[in-house]
Amino acid sequence: MNPFWTALSCLGSMLLGMSLMYVYRRRLPQHAGAGEGATNVWQLIDHVEAEAKRNATPTGRHHLREPREPTEHSTLDTVPIHEPPSFELHHRVLEALQRL
Repeated sequence: MNPFWTALSCLGSMLLGMSLMYVYRRRLPQHAGAGEGATNVWQLIDHVEAEAKRNATPTGRHHLREPREPTEHSTLDTVPIHEPPSFELHHRVLEALQRL
């Protein structure tokens, strides 16, 4: 069969299927009254905000492994960094090793 007719028949069947889906789809009301006890938008927003607040505070031991928020730089929190040894010491050690 010619590729043109194959492509045309595929396109035609897709268009027929889409048109049938459009015509025979279920038409349900989108914004009808939900009735007694249904959750409204403001309740959902309050629920999401409460959940976000609850998740913002770390609990359990796992929060100790997570990085903390940056705080003011303190001298008590830092380890003093000493100046590295001079190159003279390196050269003396290298010469001593070469003499071995």
